[in-house]
Amino acid sequence: MSAHGTGLLERAGTVTARGLVSGFAVYLASRVADGFTAELAATVFFAVVFAGLWELIHRLSRRDPYGDE
Repeated sequence: MSAHGTGLLERAGTVTARGLVSGFAVYLASRVADGFTAELAATVFFAVVFAGLWELIHRLSRRDPYGDE
């Protein structure tokens, strides 16, 4: 498979995972909040937290475990 095709598959996986996380944030917000404004605020909160965790895991997984860069 070409490098271009591999990049597209990686990008599709990332978009799918972020879509699932966003859906989970909306689901959690609807379960813990009551009212449209509270649900909207909870959705934004959960989305920011999950995006931050996603970025942290992504950065840590690319780091050299021995510190040799």
